[in-house]
Amino acid sequence: MKTKELEREILEMLQEKNGITMYALIKEEDKEIIKKINIADERDPEDNTSQGLLNGFVEAINNKFSGYDEDDEIIKLSSADERKNGLYYYDLEKFPEEMEALKKVSDTATNGDIETFNFQVDSLEDISAFIIVVGNAEEQIVMFKQQYSISLLKRDRYMLTPIPHQNRLKKFEKDILRVDFNYQFFLWKDIIYISDIDKMEKICSFHNIIVNEARKSIEAIEHMNILDNVEALSDELDNITFARKLTKVYKDSKVIGKVKNDQIIEFSQHHSYFLNNPLKLNESKDKFLLDTKKSKNAFIKLLNDDLLTSELTRNDYEALAKNNA
Repeated sequence: MKTKELEREILEMLQEKNGITMYALIKEEDKEIIKKINIADERDPEDNTSQGLLNGFVEAINNKFSGYDEDDEIIKLSSADERKNGLYYYDLEKFPEEMEALKKVSDTATNGDIETFNFQVDSLEDISAFIIVVGNAEEQIVMFKQQYSISLLKRDRYMLTPIPHQNRLKKFEKDILRVDFNYQFFLWKDIIYISDIDKMEKICSFHNIIVNEARKSIEAIEHMNILDNVEALSDELDNITFARKLTKVYKDSKVIGKVKNDQIIEFSQHHSYFLNNPLKLNESKDKFLLDTKKSKNAFIKLLNDDLLTSELTRNDYEALAKNNA
């Protein structure tokens, strides 16, 4: 699917008569629980809190899509490349708990069991994130918004509020929760879309998931019998960026199982990229020997087919991002 197709679907929904519902993700020991937030104007017709929140998040959605190249394909997360304004969809088998929370909220069969946030027992400072649902009975977009401690203005900071009719300032006796209109990823029609992978990785309990996927890539590479020291790849699994690139090798390889080892080795001896990023060979010249971080990254680029030669000019290139023709 192209970005413009998804944009059209969502913006068409946003033209309908919609409402907004908010949920809080609460930290509780080693887990997070979901609680529904009551918005003030549910009973007060003069309060427009819901409409203000709705307008703010609708504008945020529009702003996000205006930053994408609408003719780009939406990319599998496992095939993520270096482009900065791409839109990705989650395609791994296991979901982080933060994404599972989006799915639970969107499931009308289960979200009726979600408790309501209670100020008598719950604290604003325990909120780690918000889940925002915008839509109607037929369609909804469910957004994940990380909440940071700086967004909570506690009453112990001695905040002052004006009392206009008395022309004076008075200490404000309650905590204030500041909400800005943004989100890091969203659920639409059972698919989770991500616009900022780096933020998603920092927010989500994602490291163990991607490392497990990367191990599958190492197994596939081992079966190729093209590395003299395949264990060198396992040494880099603590680096989540490297682990994600390894995952791409396994999930979306253009090379493994399609190009013979001798052809891969021959290519590495002639492409100009390897003049500055050489790959050593063993004594038999039939396997690579990875002895530096630089060589490991070069090997991953080789397996991800990121090194191209122009058919027109015969010039060599390193492709940081590429679309299929």
